[in-house]
Amino acid sequence: MNGLSLTGMYVLAALLIGVGLGMSYFIVRSGSSRRPEGGLEWSVLVLSFLVALMGAGFITLTLVGEVTSSPGHESRTVVGEPAPPLHLRLVETNKEKRLSNYKGKVVILNLWATWCPPCLEELPELNRLQERYGPDGLVVVTISDERRETLQRFEREKVNLQTVSGYLPPGQSWPAPYDKVRSSRPMSFIIDRDGRIQNLWRGAADFSQFERAVMPYL
Repeated sequence: MNGLSLTGMYVLAALLIGVGLGMSYFIVRSGSSRRPEGGLEWSVLVLSFLVALMGAGFITLTLVGEVTSSPGHESRTVVGEPAPPLHLRLVETNKEKRLSNYKGKVVILNLWATWCPPCLEELPELNRLQERYGPDGLVVVTISDERRETLQRFEREKVNLQTVSGYLPPGQSWPAPYDKVRSSRPMSFIIDRDGRIQNLWRGAADFSQFERAVMPYL
C-alpha cells in the first residue's frame, strides 16, 4: 500500500463508513414510515450501504496488508542463505561501500524511497534502533535508488538519518533478492553476523517488530 500510509487508509475507511451510515440514517429518519419510500430513496439507501461496505473493505485490506508485511511472512527461499553482494555509496561522503563491509555485525538492510509514505513512517523507528542497539553490534543500512542530491536534500529538510545512509550507484540495478523492492517498498532484510539472511519482509514495521526480529542475533 505504497500510495497511502496505514493511518491514511484507516481514515479513508472510517470516512466511507461514516458517510454510508449517515446517508442510511438520513433516508430512514426522513420517511414518515421510518423506511424508504419510492425508487429514489431506495436507490440512495442501496448506494449508502455500498459506500459503507467499501469502507469496511478498505479496513479488511489494510489489516491483511499489515499481517502480510510483518516479519517472517515473506517467502523464505533465501532465509539461511548468504546475503548476495550489494554495492552502495554513502549519501554523506559518496564513499563506496559493500554490504560485506558490515559482516560481523547484525544488519537491518532497509530498501526505501523518499516518495514512499510507509518508508517515511518507519525511518524514525530505524533511527531509534540504530541509537539503541548500535553499541550491541547492530548496523541499520538504509538504501534508496534515488539520486544522491535528492537524498541529501531529504535528510537536510525532512529526516536526519542516523543509519548508514546509502544509495544505489548510477547504472547499477538491484540484484536478486533485493530486486523485490521494485514491486514493493519498503523492504527489509535481517542479516546475521555471519552474513546470512535470517528474515525478510515487505512493508513498514515499527520499533518493536524490528526489535523482535534482531534480538535473537545480537
